[in-house]
Formats: sequence, C-alpha cells, structure tokens
Amino acid sequence: MDSIDVVFASDNNYAQHVAVAGASLLLNSEYPEKINIYILNDTISSENCRRIEETITCLRGNVTFISVDTKQISAFVSGHLSKAAYLRLLIPSLLPENITKAIYFDTDLVVLDDVQKLWEISLQGKPLGAVCDYGIMASKRMVKQKFETLGLPEGDTYFNSGMLVMDLVQWRSFEYDRKVVECILQNQFRHHDQDALNKVFLHNWYELPLRWNVIPPVFSLPLKVLLRHNMRSEAIKALKNPAVFHWAGRYKPWEFSLNKDFNMQYYQYFNSTSFSDNSMPKPSKDMTGKSVRRQAFRIKLAKLWGHIF
Repeated sequence: MDSIDVVFASDNNYAQHVAVAGASLLLNSEYPEKINIYILNDTISSENCRRIEETITCLRGNVTFISVDTKQISAFVSGHLSKAAYLRLLIPSLLPENITKAIYFDTDLVVLDDVQKLWEISLQGKPLGAVCDYGIMASKRMVKQKFETLGLPEGDTYFNSGMLVMDLVQWRSFEYDRKVVECILQNQFRHHDQDALNKVFLHNWYELPLRWNVIPPVFSLPLKVLLRHNMRSEAIKALKNPAVFHWAGRYKPWEFSLNKDFNMQYYQYFNSTSFSDNSMPKPSKDMTGKSVRRQAFRIKLAKLWGHIF
C-alpha cells in the first residue's frame, strides 16, 4: 500500500482539535503507519506542537509541521472562520513537489472509517474531489444567491470545502491556488474561500459520496432536506454509516459537556490525545442562544426519521 498524505491547517486555538481529528483518522486506519499528516502551522505554540506530535506518533502515524505566514492571505474573515481556514489554498505550494495528491480535512470533525477507502476513489481526471453541501443545496434562497454571485446554474451542485481530495499535479500545472486567492480578493463572498473554490472549479470537480462529509444539514435532517426525496434518501444513508462527522457551522463539540447524541465521538477521540488532561468543555466567547439539548434532540429526531423512511 502506498502512503496517504493528509493535511490539516490550524492555529493555536485549534491545536487540541487537530489532535482529536488526527487521532480519529489514525485509530480508524488499518495501516496508520502509512499515513503522513502535514499540519499547516499558524502560530501553534511549541508545547501544543509537542502534544500533537506525541498524539500522532503514539498512534503510529507520521507528522510534519509546516510553518506559514498568514499575512500573505489578505482576504477578510468573519465569525468562527480563522485565517487558518484559508491555508488549504496554499497546500500545492507548501507540500513537497513529490507529493502529487492530498486529502484536506477541517479540524472540527472526526474520521470514522478507514481513509484508505477515500484515497482509492478515482477523481475521474478532475483536479478536485468534494462532497455536496446540503445546507446550501436544500435552500432555494441560498441556491438563488449562489447563482447570482457565482454563476452556479440551476441543477448544478455546490460543494462543502471542509473535506477535499486534491490532485496536486493539476493544481500546480494550472495554478488553481493563485486563481482561487485572486477570486477571494476580487469578491466579498458570503462563504469566503468555499464560494471561491466553487466558482473556480465550476463543472471541474468530482462529487464524492455524502458519507465522507456529514455536516449538520445531514446529521440533523431539517425539514428542507426531509422534503426533498433524493436528498432525504442520500442523507439517511450517509447518517447510518458516516465516514466523516463534521460539526460545520456555529455549534462545536468542545463547547459543551459530553452529550451522547451531539458530541460523544469528539470526546471519545479527545481521550486518546495528549490533550486529554485539558479542562472541558471549552465554550466560545459567544454562546448566546446555543443549546446542546436542542441539537441533541434534532439528531435523535433525525435518527427516528431514518427508521421511518
């Protein structure tokens, strides 16, 4: 088996979470020693780097830290999105030239299946593989907004950028990283780099199975998804066998105490890291209106819908 190259991007605030994501990745891999983890390091402290490295090496993975200067990324950020989120765009130039393919993961997720299965999916000659974003596609208002701002035609699919499989040969040859950064700088997109990626790769990306990026509109099955037959059936199938559980959006698993429905997977892998002695939970500065009970209820209700349909 060839090695698998995986990339995370993190600042010091997300150091614990990248360790959790990395631990989940390795613990669900049949051959963790074949996994090379590259961490794009946006000012992670030396102590936290040590703890991340200890977590990964103890689980038989390999880790390399690549220090970056985020001043070179002048795009605006807002809300929970940090500059580290833009670092995915620099992967082709930051990774060694001999690496021709990479999987990028956000750090607010856990991997629940062997990443080799994802690695072996053919991109059918496309430079990028990603998963449909049901939060956008199930909303008539958001689909209209993407048509107006990105030129996304009706019936086309919009993807979530929290998990990407990248053909780095094509990215380097066609300078896609430069094109996406330029697109960000020339526009004031609502969904930042994700919008820019969708615009640059319009009709030039491969849709991966939904289970490889299960986000809240999938794991909570809101009405806007339930009422669309095709989306509903795909979401229920992914929810029954998720490969990546991704807390995209405002609610993060570390903000709340252990809840078996909402964040049990996070705590499970947190306990396998060198951060396990950290105090938990870690509420964000703005917890206004956030209710873990409400989130847990939505997830339990989604599972009930899964049995009904």
